[in-house]
Amino acid sequence: MTGYVGLKSRGATNYMNVARRVAIFLSTEPLKLRFTMANKTVIKRTTTQTLSEILQTNYPSESILLYYEMLDISIVELETKIFFKVYWLGAAVKEEEVIDIHLPKTAKVNQIFQIIVTKLALKRSSKIRLYGVLHCKIQKEYDINDPIDEIQDNVTLYAEKIPQDEIELGAKDKVIQVYHFTKKPLSTHGVPFKFVIKTGEPFSRIKIRLKSRLGMNEKDFSKVKVAVVQALSFAKPQYIDDGIYPFFNFLL
Repeated sequence: MTGYVGLKSRGATNYMNVARRVAIFLSTEPLKLRFTMANKTVIKRTTTQTLSEILQTNYPSESILLYYEMLDISIVELETKIFFKVYWLGAAVKEEEVIDIHLPKTAKVNQIFQIIVTKLALKRSSKIRLYGVLHCKIQKEYDINDPIDEIQDNVTLYAEKIPQDEIELGAKDKVIQVYHFTKKPLSTHGVPFKFVIKTGEPFSRIKIRLKSRLGMNEKDFSKVKVAVVQALSFAKPQYIDDGIYPFFNFLL
């Protein structure tokens, strides 16, 4: 549960006094509340600074709202762990479930996979991908041996079963990133994903697979335009039509 509280005074009130007052209102424990500012920066628990000093140190003076989140564990325990929200995607690249994960700071990504498999009752042999997204583009796909403390705080984490066509990737096939934009490549939105381009496959067939991957009906997909956008480039997107054959060569 999340929400916000307004501060009438930021004088000598310290962190724990605010936590106690909010906890009474919410019928919870003070140490099971976490506070943030509007920019989502977490306000760290302190016993030495007043709330006024904390706000003046880290935030604009006009900021008067504190946002709270009710936790399942104490923030004392949380300080020794890293907290993640992982958005589990279905076959149609849509959010199906949010998985809350708390792990020791020394853990590795493989432990995130283990928690996902257990919570979703997946087969132990399931091949899972975890990737971080920033500005609606994939920033990194994480390896099972990556330390979790290397996962950036500002990325959104998505997990999914790796599609079968990617598991059975041909020697000359290619995996690309697909992301959504409106008019300009910088106007991004939605959830990006990985997609297989098969050698020699005509664009008309790729569109059928893409429509299925997105879980869109014929009417909605007819409004979608497909373009190639060069990575790390400000060049205009190159829109593709059904005459491109094979599409794979267009990416080279």
